[in-house]
Amino acid sequence: MGRAIEAFLDFVEELHQKHMQAQDLDPFAYDPEHTEHLEQFDGGYAPASGRVVLCTEVKGLRYEERSFHLEQVAVGDAVELRRDPENIFNANNFELYTMGGMTLGTLPAMLCNVLAPLYDAGIVQVESVTASYIEQLEERSRYAKQGVRFVRLVLHLTA
Repeated sequence: MGRAIEAFLDFVEELHQKHMQAQDLDPFAYDPEHTEHLEQFDGGYAPASGRVVLCTEVKGLRYEERSFHLEQVAVGDAVELRRDPENIFNANNFELYTMGGMTLGTLPAMLCNVLAPLYDAGIVQVESVTASYIEQLEERSRYAKQGVRFVRLVLHLTA
């Protein structure tokens, strides 16, 4: 499991680096594919407590009308994280739901791939998941095809 933990912590650091990159970004630079919402990403690990905090985007908002359901959850609201090993696209998948059971999207595949083995082995436990940023579809450019949602995950790593 040592390599799996290392890969997970590398991903946590990548999220933190995205956040730091936002501070150095030219305010007039526009590259939605690579620079949009960088300040919303973040990651941190406290080895003494085993606490891991991640802020990451939610994927899959184009499906099942999820972009139109963004208003169902406000920033700070609790969100339910469910493991989805039966997902036909990625057996490491995690889905996000409102506390009432409405699907909100999925965690990014790269995060799922490093998190799932640790979660399944009981090495990572979820303490909380909350909505950390929401941008409604109607608030975006007329060319946007989906809204934006970020979540904050607080996890406990026992290794």
